[in-house]
Amino acid sequence: MNQNPFPSLSDDEMSCLQQYGTCRQFDDGESLFEAGDRDYSFYAIKSGEVVVLDRTGDDEKEVAVHQEGEFTGDVSLLTGQPAVVSAVARGGCETFEVKADRVRFLLSELPGLSEKLLEAFQIRRQILEGSDFQGLRVVGPLNSMPTNQLLEFLYKNKIPHTFYDIADEQGEKLADKLDVSTDETPFLACNEKVVKRPSLAGLAECLGISRDIDDRLYDTVVIGAGPSGLAAAIYAGSEGLDTVLLDSMGPGGQAGQSSKIENYMGFPAGLSGAELGNLGYLQAMKFGVTFTAPVIARDIESTDEGHLRIKLCTGQNVRTKTALIATGVSYRRLPIDDIERFEGAGVYYSATSVQARMCRDATVVVVGGGNSAGQAALYLSRHAERVLMLLRGDNLRKSMSDYLAKRIENSDRIDVRFHTEVESVGGEDQLAGVGLVNNQSDEREQIDCAGLFVFVGAKPHTEWLPDSVVLDDRGYVLTGPRIQKCDCWPLDRTPCELETTLPSVFAAGDVRSGTTKRCAFAAGDGAMSVSCMHEVLEDLS
Repeated sequence: MNQNPFPSLSDDEMSCLQQYGTCRQFDDGESLFEAGDRDYSFYAIKSGEVVVLDRTGDDEKEVAVHQEGEFTGDVSLLTGQPAVVSAVARGGCETFEVKADRVRFLLSELPGLSEKLLEAFQIRRQILEGSDFQGLRVVGPLNSMPTNQLLEFLYKNKIPHTFYDIADEQGEKLADKLDVSTDETPFLACNEKVVKRPSLAGLAECLGISRDIDDRLYDTVVIGAGPSGLAAAIYAGSEGLDTVLLDSMGPGGQAGQSSKIENYMGFPAGLSGAELGNLGYLQAMKFGVTFTAPVIARDIESTDEGHLRIKLCTGQNVRTKTALIATGVSYRRLPIDDIERFEGAGVYYSATSVQARMCRDATVVVVGGGNSAGQAALYLSRHAERVLMLLRGDNLRKSMSDYLAKRIENSDRIDVRFHTEVESVGGEDQLAGVGLVNNQSDEREQIDCAGLFVFVGAKPHTEWLPDSVVLDDRGYVLTGPRIQKCDCWPLDRTPCELETTLPSVFAAGDVRSGTTKRCAFAAGDGAMSVSCMHEVLEDLS
């Protein structure tokens, strides 16, 4: 990737932009757009200068100056999220303005220019995140479920933010300044607004992220934005299908919780699951896919017109010709008394920077023997003082890739305990320790720890599906040849490879019966589902 965040546009590129937009002049000090603005425009500078400002903190700061031949914008232009910075003219300037609804069209129609703009947009956001830019300010208890949920949403959706622990001096000062009491935390300082104890829906509203979906008939709705859902959205969007992508949290799915994925083709140095999810998300947005989060699907049914209706937690009904179930799985809760009391307050089912900051320089326990557990142990060993990795059996390589097992064995900060399980948890407001038992010798031990990370017993997210979508005995969705064996296919034609027992509804990735739990397999599943969609759409036309 070209590492220049402020490349110049050629004369030909400026001429192209002129065809997609209009010429606009701004006087000295006049605003082009403000932080928090939705659907703000893209500007190429024909003459003069534009100053980009950070107004999120107490003092205004200059972020960048765009000069003749350069352009404004970052990834929020593509994702439809509100602007995170402001831009004003310096000494007057002349620009080519391209309205927000034309930017995606421009990117898909002009591949050469698209590459330059997308690379600059991504690098600018990376620079902003790596600077002292505050963005949205979150203040709350370090180890609490509500705080954890807010930070996880911001992390997954790549929204710049700064977290302040209410127990620290800075957090306490900010709460006093904004007149917020401790029992009103966590709270957000967002675009000059203070929002106390927000839900995820409240956070989205504060950020200006709309969860409304246009009332029209779509070609497909993809439910779940993990690797399978993202791949399906990318291929569907690139092939001209009018596509909606929904998720309950943000892009990445369970893979987005992985600190580093090193066996995904095309990334020899590896990349985090969040980065993989974000790249897929931007790619889908480039092809015109509509993305909405946080939104949960509650039901799906056939209509009298031969289409599908998906009921959402917002009360909306989305009409579509086809749909893809890509809701994935989550890890099960350990069968231990009182464990739910510590979820988000010391008990976690992912290991990202959000949780790592809560376990710095402490002992943590990782339960599980698969790749997710191995990646978590390695990642946490860079932050925690000591990592105990617990396996019920005696084989580290039974469910884990060899390269991960070798690194764990060579780490002097990870202690692998075989035949060991957690039988109790303890603490007051947050987890303080766990009780361990050896399932061979029955020997018991108490361990002080700040975090218990659980990666066992995948549970598919299929509880919302109607009876018309048949599941296997473990709750996974039956598709294609598997549904023919159970004699539950209602039509004369043969079902597509990924089609469920509800015609025109497909399933892909970890939620589908018979899949292997790997990112590449899930992405391939998602891509294959688009071929199935085309078959069904041809029959419907």
